[in-house]
Amino acid sequence: MLNYTVTQVLGSAGHFSEEFQGALEKQLHIETYKSKQIIHAPGQVEASLYLVDKGFARSYYYDRKGNEHTVRFYSTGELIFSHEGYYRVPSFYYTEFMETSDAIALSYNDLNDLQKKFPETSALIRFALLKNRKEEYERQNILALPANERYDRLMEHNHAIFQKSPAKFIASYLNMSRETLARLMGKQ
Repeated sequence: MLNYTVTQVLGSAGHFSEEFQGALEKQLHIETYKSKQIIHAPGQVEASLYLVDKGFARSYYYDRKGNEHTVRFYSTGELIFSHEGYYRVPSFYYTEFMETSDAIALSYNDLNDLQKKFPETSALIRFALLKNRKEEYERQNILALPANERYDRLMEHNHAIFQKSPAKFIASYLNMSRETLARLMGKQ
């Protein structure tokens, strides 16, 4: 029987046959990660997608000056799915678990094998690709706002990040200095 987190994602992605769900369940496995454990690094081809079953993670990169930029946070119930991994091209980002976490893993090879046997797999892949694109689009929209509105939007839509992440990562994600973030947090 698929666990609750997987069932929730499948329910959001569409309707899937019991045969597909059984085949999918056989390919899934739970992996446990320690705090600060990196699962992907730039230049590597990501081998698996993950569903955060319990925990918190982020993706980030370093610019040419060596400054770190957080581009995404992942909480319980969220997919760590990348275009690069799915299309087998090297990653641009680091992905790091920020606390001890359990993640349900599915290799991209197994996903492709499922797609050959079950055409409905395409709906799951499309869901993951569109969800990823929507999140990228939302982040671009946030970055176009003034600093106080970026902060307000993140607080409104994902306030848990403020409890799970150090301020320096949140400031990086919001493309602002730590001082600006501290000033905005102080107004709350």
